[in-house]
This record gives sequence, structure tokens and C-alpha cells, in this order.
Amino acid sequence: MLISVSQPDLEWSTPLGGELRARREAAGLSLQGLAVRSGYSRSYLSRVETSRRAATPAVTRTYTELVPAGPAPTPRHASQSPPGRAAGPELGVTWFGSEVRRLRMATGKSLTALGSEVYLSRSHLSKIEQGDRRASYPLARSLDTALAAQGRLTRLYLEECARTVPVAPDTDILTRSGRDRVEAGDPDPAERAAAAAERLETLRTRSHQVGPYSVLHDLGAGVIDLHAAAGDGRGAASPVWAVLLRYAELLGWTAQETGHDATALRWTRTVADWARALGDADALGYALIRQSQVARRRGDAEAAVGLARRAGALPGISPRVMLFATQREAQACALARDDAAFHQALDRYYALVDMPSLDAPALDPATRWGPAPDPLFERSQLFEATCLVDLADFRTAAALFDRGMATLGPLRSGYARLAVRQAIAYAHLGEPDHASDVMHGALPTLARQGSASLRGDLRLLIRALNRHRRCSAVVALLPDLTSVARSAGGVAPSIHRPSGTPTLKEK
Repeated sequence: MLISVSQPDLEWSTPLGGELRARREAAGLSLQGLAVRSGYSRSYLSRVETSRRAATPAVTRTYTELVPAGPAPTPRHASQSPPGRAAGPELGVTWFGSEVRRLRMATGKSLTALGSEVYLSRSHLSKIEQGDRRASYPLARSLDTALAAQGRLTRLYLEECARTVPVAPDTDILTRSGRDRVEAGDPDPAERAAAAAERLETLRTRSHQVGPYSVLHDLGAGVIDLHAAAGDGRGAASPVWAVLLRYAELLGWTAQETGHDATALRWTRTVADWARALGDADALGYALIRQSQVARRRGDAEAAVGLARRAGALPGISPRVMLFATQREAQACALARDDAAFHQALDRYYALVDMPSLDAPALDPATRWGPAPDPLFERSQLFEATCLVDLADFRTAAALFDRGMATLGPLRSGYARLAVRQAIAYAHLGEPDHASDVMHGALPTLARQGSASLRGDLRLLIRALNRHRRCSAVVALLPDLTSVARSAGGVAPSIHRPSGTPTLKEK
């Protein structure tokens, strides 16, 4: 059968992918929306828009028939910002290295070309952009000149050098005297414990909303006070001990999230020692779970599996702590690429999630270990999806993410972590546009969090996206992504201050 081809069809038979994408965005459609509307898969349309697949006349007609929703917007990922001004989402953080990369990309210079101008090797300049190596003042001035940054890079370098951040208190604070604060007029132990538990929940919420740096001082002071009160002649019978264990555990978590793994381990081991002495199975189990997390983060899957199993084997632990132990075991088995052990742990995890009594003891913050129950997450398959990324089953992981993320509420810090894993899956499936779209919405939340435990996943994502550096969305995303990865490396982000706000030195 002969098909009549009109002149417009001939003109658009091999359009540029960017033109097709602009038509879709002008119509106010996402890739997924157009895929549902047209019947083509999202991955196929993504390849067409990035010019990795030629557009057939039928596909071209799908785009040309789209009706603009209004004035054509600037593509979200297009880099339209003038030199020296950050593009993309407002992250509240700018790092010297990421700004060098942004300006270099804006001027179209390769690492080799820029390196030759400032007398640096390609690898050295790449490490500076990634935040793995510090620059010098003369180099900052040379880069300012080479990239026509008008002094911006020099100012960023000096601000970064002057930046100071709080450090997580170590266990040596337990030797400090807090007995002068425990006086006759103080409330009795039960009242003190209740007030401290209420304060702890406030600090826990703040640490997740603002970041772990915001609670370091208050947690350290609370541990000193509670330790002095717990040892004030009452021994293990003091009700303050239960709250002190949770303060010390949260302090260990903040040390981990700010990049101080050795300090985090010392706190979790201290909690474990106290728990053994007090006979608190849940506290001991959760301390072992924290140690398993640290081991998994440093890539020691065998140690992580062993610690998680030790936690799960403790007699008398609650179903919720058992759930956490099973989660960590499944994650560690996935990291070890042990598919059979992973699925065994995963089956136990789903069985625990279905227990009717799982959440009963977890509703009281004073007795709860770990985060508050999240039925939407726990009863979805999102946890399984995160593990499948480690098992390199990216296609199944992406399908589970697509189904599960749509059921969650507003994007908060925990859900933003899921978005990183989702983007890794899409990047490995050859869908960099979709990966970039996912991260574009998650970056502001991740930047506020400043979590060191995210750095490993962010590095994996950057490595996967670097394979698609010809994709315009990736080119626009990478500087911001590098900036967030740098701020997640145990160093507090640089917040843009309003003019007139004094610095520490000025104060």
C-alpha cells in the first residue's frame, strides 16, 4: 500500500531531538505523559529526543500535532544563566569546584583545554572540580581569568577556606563533669527523663528537616547532663538511662551523617556496652544495626551481614528492631551480590511488615528505636527497588520505583534518597533525561540535608551520568549534582547569606 507523504512530513522526517523536546515541553507534557498519550515507550521517546534514534514520520507527526499550552517555555535543563550565576534549582550551596565545572561547560572548554591554560593536568583539574583536591589562591585567580568569571571564583575560594563547621562530639565528653547541673532543685529522674525524651523528639525532627549539623551541640549537651543524672547515685534503676541511650544513639547517627565514621562507631559501641549492662535487648540490637550500616557504607558487605544477623538473633528484641535488622541484612546481601541470601532476607522483611503488632510499641517516641513507622514506604516495594540497584537489576528496580514513588507523599529527605537510587537505575538503562528529571526535583531537598551517607550513591550516579555527557539535560545537571555530592561529604554546605549578615569573624 502506498502512503502519501506531505511536504511538512518531508521537512520533519529527520528533525533534531532538541526541536522535538521543545515541542513537547511547549505542550506542557512530560516524557511519561507523551508516552501514555502516543503509545510509544518512554525510553524510546527519550532516545529520539536525544538524537540517539532517528525519528520516523509517524513519531514526528506525534510531536508536530502537539498544541502548545502557552508561550513556549525555556527547556528546564537548558543552561541559560550568564557566567557566574548558577542555573538549575536553588540549592543554597555553591562550591568552588562545582562552579569551575559549570563555567567550563558554559564556555565549551574541555578539561584538557582549560588545564593547559592554567598549567594543570586533566586529572588534577578533574579532582578539583569533584571536590577531591583543594585549589590554591593563585590557581583560583588563573581560573578566574581563563573563564572570565570576574573575580567570582576567587571569592568562592576564599569563602571556602574560611568556612568552619561544627564537629560531632566524641565519647570523651562523658568524662566531663555535669554534676554541677544536677542540683537539689532539679526535677526527679522520671520528670527529667520525660522532658529529655520530648526534647529528643524535637531534635530528631530538626536533624531530618534542617540537617545533622543543626543538632550536634544540643545533643552533646544533653548527653553530658543525662549521663551525670543517670549516675547520680541511682545506678541502672534510674529512668534517665533509657533516654540517655537514645541521645547517645542519635549522636552516633549525626556523627555518621557528618562524615565521622570513627566517632559514630565509638558512640554505637558505647551504647552497646550500656545496653548489655542494663539488659536492654532493643538498644543492643539497634547499636549493632548502626554498626552494620557503617560497615556497608565502607563497602565491607561481609561484616555488614554478620552484624545485622547478630542483631536479628538477639533474644527478646521487638518486631520493629527485628525489621530494621532484616532490612540491613538484605541491603548487605545485595551489596555482596548474594541473590539467594538477599531474597531470603527480603521474604522475612515482608513477613514482618505484615505483622499486625509491628507498629504498636513504635508509636511512643520515648520507647521507640529508629525512625517513626512509615506504612506507605514499608508496604510498597521501594525498599526492594533500592536493593535491586546494588544487584544491578536496573530494569526491575526502575519498574518498582515508577510504581512506588507515585504512592508517596511530598518529597522529604528520606524520599529524596530514594530518588537518587531511582536516577541511578534510569542512568544505567540509558535514560539520562529521565534520570535528570528525577534528580532535578530532589536536589534542593538533598542539598539542605547535607548527609555524608548519601555521598556514595551520589558518586555512583555521577559516574553513571558521565557516560551520557552528550545529553543536554546531563550537562546542565552535573554541576549542581557535583555541588550536592561535595556538600554531602561531611562538610556543611555554604548557605547564601543576605547582604549585611555578619560572618563568624565579623561577630
